[in-house]
Amino acid sequence: MKLNQLVVLDAIVQSASLSGAAQKLHKTQPALTLAIKNLEAQIGFELLDRTKYRLQLTEKGRIFHREAQQLLHANDELAKLAEELSLGNEPQYRICYEQLCHKQSYNKIISNTFRQFTSTEFCITSGKRFVSLEQVNSGQAELGIGPWFDLFHATGDLESVPIGKLDIGIVSAKGLLPQQLTYTQLQTYPCLAMFESDLSIDSDRLSYSKGSAMMKIDDVATLKSFLLSGAGWAMMSLEHCKPEIKAGLLQEIHITDREHKFSAQIRAFRQHAIHHGPVARTVWEQFKQLSKAYADKNGY
Repeated sequence: MKLNQLVVLDAIVQSASLSGAAQKLHKTQPALTLAIKNLEAQIGFELLDRTKYRLQLTEKGRIFHREAQQLLHANDELAKLAEELSLGNEPQYRICYEQLCHKQSYNKIISNTFRQFTSTEFCITSGKRFVSLEQVNSGQAELGIGPWFDLFHATGDLESVPIGKLDIGIVSAKGLLPQQLTYTQLQTYPCLAMFESDLSIDSDRLSYSKGSAMMKIDDVATLKSFLLSGAGWAMMSLEHCKPEIKAGLLQEIHITDREHKFSAQIRAFRQHAIHHGPVARTVWEQFKQLSKAYADKNGY
């Protein structure tokens, strides 16, 4: 059977007459009659009851037409998808979104764009330290959201916009460590840390810990669960641990002879390109607006 035969059948059912269907499809009535007879010959049963004044479906015809409508609907959706893709909509849009940087305002931008471009598959990944920079530079992601340091510009041809701030401090389970101690004393306690990336700028030398006991984890939720179980201390986003600190489950540790709190910008970034697709342009424009609001709020 052919798709145009199903279109003819549906038009006849919707119009309840050959003349109405012919007018709707801009065809002659004999052409529609021939199309339906050929379809009935192929499937082996009558679709239309021709004994009534107005054309009606037979019992088998009703079941067949119901399934045919689903196929026609799928065909319409496929046509819409083809139209969107022909306009340049990306079939897939990949975002590497570092776990420490999750914020509702960022999620809202991504969600709004996802709902606007329903034909595009959105893929969001995360993982080890600085993974967003690594994936954008290697072409595995179109957009990165993560902590940002000025030297990152030297890793590739990138454009970026500041969208927030990340405050990092030393955190442990309540009572596991003294709340104040020296850097040397800290090294006698086990450390939990995110796996480092494969970037040349990222190495164990950047780690705050020089102690021998180290547990490396690639998931922030798992890292925090080990913190709560008392496995050791970690450099963590203080915002990410705020509920547990407030509840007295975790505590912030102060180092008396060394800086122990750090701040970094959160940025959205991507590779420079002559042309970005409509999904990429829509996402980027919203992050630029968020960046302006962030700059105005903080007096930049």
